[in-house]
Amino acid sequence: MKLKSLTLALLCSGIGFLTSSCEKENEIAAVQPQASQAAAVTSSQTVGEGKFKLDKAKLLAAGANCSYDVFSKTLAANGAHAVVPSTCGPTPFNTAINPYANAFGALEWEWYDLLVTINQLYTYLDGSRQTFGADGSQTNFAAKHKRDLESFWSMPNQITLVGQHTRTLQNRDAIAAVYVNFAGLSAADAYANADFIIANIIQPSAAFKTSPLLSFDGFATTDKLIVIGDGIVQVMTDAGVEEGVTFAGILAHEWGHQVQFNNYTAWYGPRVGTPEQTRKTELEADFFSSYYLTHKRGATYNWKRAAEFFELFYNIGDCSFTSSGHHGTPNQRLAASRLGWIIAQETKPMGHILSANDAHDIFIAALTSVIENKIDSSAALASLKTPQQKAAFSNVLKHEKELKGIANGSLSHTAIENL
Repeated sequence: MKLKSLTLALLCSGIGFLTSSCEKENEIAAVQPQASQAAAVTSSQTVGEGKFKLDKAKLLAAGANCSYDVFSKTLAANGAHAVVPSTCGPTPFNTAINPYANAFGALEWEWYDLLVTINQLYTYLDGSRQTFGADGSQTNFAAKHKRDLESFWSMPNQITLVGQHTRTLQNRDAIAAVYVNFAGLSAADAYANADFIIANIIQPSAAFKTSPLLSFDGFATTDKLIVIGDGIVQVMTDAGVEEGVTFAGILAHEWGHQVQFNNYTAWYGPRVGTPEQTRKTELEADFFSSYYLTHKRGATYNWKRAAEFFELFYNIGDCSFTSSGHHGTPNQRLAASRLGWIIAQETKPMGHILSANDAHDIFIAALTSVIENKIDSSAALASLKTPQQKAAFSNVLKHEKELKGIANGSLSHTAIENL
């Protein structure tokens, strides 16, 4: 079904949110172009097979590694590692996306997967001066928070930040570059494809010219790249969250994945791609994001302001408990963000920034005991290594009731905002 294709793509993208936040996995569904514009392709020859299939080996060799089918793993494949189901269901984020999805007709649904794939792949090639926001209004803001995050996590000059734009799909040079680099086409054939796409797919579609769903990515890769699309910021802003808070929150979440990449083996062991492992890393990225956003030496947002963002952004949580792409339920994601605020406020001396290792250890202790109820809080406290970690976790336990209430859904959104 076409709607299912959109849902899978969005769940990969954003900001693991949907990806992208997200860490990107080693798969991609895409298409291989026609040899020339004269050899026109019909819609039945496009998505998923035939003339538009991109070369996966070349794709992976170049470092692009996102799957638009991250939720295709079955219970048979992952059941032994599935997350125990918890309260979960449709969320308000659907309301924010629906107007844009409803603007798509048959043409848009037929070509959507191809276009978002091209747009994502171009972010790996884009060496131009980067801008952020559809009108560039977030460019200086992005540079500031990138500098702040570099300082906050002691990661100077490690990360490349790239913007993704719906307008890229009207840029023949950009489209051709994807076909040259990822499908191995000649320049002549690549430009023929670009001209065909612009003339026959983009130009006839009013929706495709402006739809935020074509630049809906937010993801981090292990080769030190973070991508934030105009589209995800626009949808969140349309839903009532301040644009700056949205951008800072998404960037902080994806930066959290970069912190994890620097410490992955020590923290998590080998990558096994289970629902449990993915959920843990996504919830920790939520925690890292909130820790930065609400810290005195981070973005300095108060809880109420940040919670407006978290409540919508984390509605991109999912109920796919057996999926290797499981991000955690919306309630669990919101609880992880509240945990970040607690640590930012309760760590002494006030304003001290925990090391990544200390923050990770405290998060794991709180996740397993307070949010997941897998072990007793006294056992979690005993597992911590240093007096500072133990002191911070003891302060977390002062908020145990509220964290459990968020995680199990017993606290209303109004109550959460007013904590």
